[in-house]
Amino acid sequence: MALTDRPPVDTVAGGATAAAGGTALLAWFTGAHLVNDFNALMLPAFLPAMTEEFNLSYLQLGILSLSFTILSGILQVFAGHHADRYGRRRRALVFGFAITSVGFVGMGLAPTYGLLVVISLLCGLGASTYHPQATAILVKAFPRDRGRTMGIHGWGGSVGAFVAPLGVAVLVTAFGWRPALFILAGPSLLVAALLWRGVPESQPNPQARLRGGISHELWMLAITFALLSMVIRGFLTFLPTFLVEGGSTLSEAGLLTTFVLVVGLVAQPMGGAMFDRHGGRQVFFVASLATTAGLILFAVSSGWLLLVAVAIVAFFVFSMFPVSLAMGSELAGVERTGIGVGIVFGISGLSGAAVQPIVGAVADRSNLHVGLSLLIVAAVTAAVLSLKLPTGDRDPESLDITV
Repeated sequence: MALTDRPPVDTVAGGATAAAGGTALLAWFTGAHLVNDFNALMLPAFLPAMTEEFNLSYLQLGILSLSFTILSGILQVFAGHHADRYGRRRRALVFGFAITSVGFVGMGLAPTYGLLVVISLLCGLGASTYHPQATAILVKAFPRDRGRTMGIHGWGGSVGAFVAPLGVAVLVTAFGWRPALFILAGPSLLVAALLWRGVPESQPNPQARLRGGISHELWMLAITFALLSMVIRGFLTFLPTFLVEGGSTLSEAGLLTTFVLVVGLVAQPMGGAMFDRHGGRQVFFVASLATTAGLILFAVSSGWLLLVAVAIVAFFVFSMFPVSLAMGSELAGVERTGIGVGIVFGISGLSGAAVQPIVGAVADRSNLHVGLSLLIVAAVTAAVLSLKLPTGDRDPESLDITV
């Protein structure tokens, strides 16, 4: 059955949707997630070349990275709520990928660092639409197996994440950073067209009001996940530059970063499965402690042990992405999946954006090794806060989600 032959997602019971077309829908969004997360993580591999052209400091690199992501953090809540209440999830998804493509072209044309920073805001605007909409549609299709579903969906994002550093490094080496941005605008436009053609539109839901949809538990989840997001965003932003400064070529830095991020292929499905089995509090606590251990190893090591430490950090932080999506969709309630995910990923996006200039400023005064090592404070705090999270154990019969 073609995706466009199915009735709108909103009008099909959760079990029937999963039986008739849920698997195809999951495959569809897993592919879109690949492109979305490739886009979100492609900038760090451009930074060494941009630094060389514009003679940038670490602080300037952090500001550019902040502008690239900040609107994603600010707008995800509003994008999620708007779609919860007024429908139009497909339109939001298509707009997001299309405006990201425009942002890439604009960045490739920017003649100065200042314009590069301003135009990069479009990429954050585009990224703000994806996770609230995709999660709402998928948990409707798989209401009783959301951890596993989010883990599989996250697998696509992990592929995009680990392909991005090497893929961008190869393109920049072969064509230069400006043509590489033009090339990377193409996949986003293609996904926008395919989503418009293949995903049914959602319907309005006037009962999905913003007021009352944000609980104390949801805030605790958002803050705890945001702290872990700060850790991974700091490493993803500066790792290629860190490796180039350590003597690697850009291609070697891309390959090594890809090697580190490949752990996400296992981490995200595993995290989702552990959520279904043990609940949110337990897996968040274990992941936060393991992230802390990885950061301690990074702080005291050198050479190849540095990459092992980063791989440990990446594995356990990435494992929490599907857990946070599943928990956010549950805690927000039946009619507010979009806003629940928007809050969790919005706050994490803002925190991840804010930490980048902070790490950059510390690196300017000392070095990148010290700046990244200080992220241990965020991991320890996440471990403490995770003890206040709900377990995530819910009655499966109550988990039907309206999108």
